[in-house]
Amino acid sequence: MALVRIGRIVRLVGLEGLLGVAGTEGALGTLRRVALGRPGEAPTLRRLLEARPQGRLWAVRVEGISDRTAAESWLSAEVWALREDLGEAGEGKYFWADLEGLPVVTTAGEEVGRVTGLVETGGVDVLVVDGPRGERLLPLAPYVEVDRVAGRIVVNPPEGLLDP
Repeated sequence: MALVRIGRIVRLVGLEGLLGVAGTEGALGTLRRVALGRPGEAPTLRRLLEARPQGRLWAVRVEGISDRTAAESWLSAEVWALREDLGEAGEGKYFWADLEGLPVVTTAGEEVGRVTGLVETGGVDVLVVDGPRGERLLPLAPYVEVDRVAGRIVVNPPEGLLDP
């Protein structure tokens, strides 16, 4: 079961157990289920009963959370979706779950490694690549191409990017 992080609960909405979720661009409006995960705990699937835009957030109601007291314990929890429920990310966009494990090569065909993680920086996200030369951090910048057909990532690195 591949999960994709789609947001974080940042506040409560009203008194009836609605959760204020930030960090999503609208996926919540199309889903029927989400997984909620508190820090240090595995996410658990719940039925999504309601999801609507609320300013810059999404106000969501999930099964098992029916009042503000129950909702308070979920503050700071992450909200996840099953990868299969999300469809395509869109042109030039990718779900992190689709990138993890992909091989990374240079345009010259040199092996860089495999994607083992991703880091959100607030600007350009960064791939963590483990390979023959150790771990490398590779920004998802214009010189990085995700070749979905071939199932790999091709990088034309600027000088020094892959140096130890």
